[in-house]
Amino acid sequence: MNIRTLLFLPLICGYILSPSDIYAGASKTKYLHIQNVESAGHIKAWLVEDHTIPVIALQFSFRDAGSKTNPADKQGLAQLASNTMDEGAGDIKSYDFQKTLTDQSITLRFNVSRDNFGGQVKTLSHNKDTAFELLKLALTKPRFDTEPVNRMRASNQSRLKSSLSNPKWLAARLQNDRIFEGHPYALNSGGTLSSLAQITPDDLRAFHKTLGKNQLVIGVAGDITADELKLLLDDVFGGMPDTEISTPDMFALQNMGKTYIYKQDIPQTIITISQKGVRHQDADYHAAKIMNFILGASGFGSRLMEEIREKRGLTYGIYSYFREYRETETLHISTSTVNEKTHDMIGLIHAEWDKMKDTPVSQKELQDAKSYLIGSLPLSLTSTDSIASILLSLQRNNLPIDYLDTRNAEIRKVTIKDIQNVANRVLNKNNFTTILVGNPPGFEKAEIIAQLPNVE
Repeated sequence: MNIRTLLFLPLICGYILSPSDIYAGASKTKYLHIQNVESAGHIKAWLVEDHTIPVIALQFSFRDAGSKTNPADKQGLAQLASNTMDEGAGDIKSYDFQKTLTDQSITLRFNVSRDNFGGQVKTLSHNKDTAFELLKLALTKPRFDTEPVNRMRASNQSRLKSSLSNPKWLAARLQNDRIFEGHPYALNSGGTLSSLAQITPDDLRAFHKTLGKNQLVIGVAGDITADELKLLLDDVFGGMPDTEISTPDMFALQNMGKTYIYKQDIPQTIITISQKGVRHQDADYHAAKIMNFILGASGFGSRLMEEIREKRGLTYGIYSYFREYRETETLHISTSTVNEKTHDMIGLIHAEWDKMKDTPVSQKELQDAKSYLIGSLPLSLTSTDSIASILLSLQRNNLPIDYLDTRNAEIRKVTIKDIQNVANRVLNKNNFTTILVGNPPGFEKAEIIAQLPNVE
């Protein structure tokens, strides 16, 4: 059977539909046949099989091993590790390692977020032995040779220097510094110019030793059976150590209700606004998603876009979106406008927050949002690696294996009253942390940021 998927925007990283996995297309309750696989060594993965296309995709994360684990003077350590773990392993040096990947059309790379360190492999079935042997070596015997470490360090430093001329990047950097003040999330996950310069191959080796197989979350899709996957899991990951796991504490956002300005001589002001968000496990999660879709997540047609761009022409775009971390959750607004209109823009955003709380959404708004979330705006038919990514995201967010099959019913249950209730519980303009990058007039009470944190 072919894996044919419809990917929807507003989930964890999308919703998947697999028509060939739907029960004859009649009862649209089963989207993917997901198997919960456990190896003899007790390594677990979620699997969706597809044997019509000779492709296998595997994605994994080491939970709570992301950049938040890096000390302040080694910011960027996890990022540099993710750049260099595929630059040679075992007896294979960087050039030969990368050449083998290219010659056999294997995708093998690592990635890092604030919470997690992970990676992915995508390979043709007939090259799977080579692909997974290289992954095993990269995970268990990375070389961290001086040349690739220096090369990737220089690349990260160059990227950072380039970012300093991007006002949107500056606003995001300042946002993280202020709302996460006092927490490792506030640090620069990509590193600072000085911290990157100090990271040595031995630092990378020490970081690598913190990765344990008991932290693993794994999603697999494609041309592999459950029995084959069990053997593969033990072969690739079984040689890794277990590490000590502690449950992270939840973190309350900082500097709520404050406005900050980082002055730049540019014609527009970049605006980022943050407040507390909603977690997937919240009983009102689906109501909150629908609320946010109507408010600002749907692009053209959203209330923010209609009032601020379409009616007043104050911006090219304005969006609101949720983010969920292991230790907190956020709701953001991102936009820009000419300096002189910044004060007006902030006032209009406040007004839309009040309107969502005070005035029930219309039946049409509710129905349009539900239709989109359930499946009216599929993006495209996607690949096995997209499915592996969804399986990984579901697990990282601690969602049940049948989540894709039950979410539509939960969305359909949401009422206009539910949306107004969650709006009144969640939306709070008085708790906005507002970052302005530009030269906007009329913000005499705002705190001026004179120096960028966690950059130099």
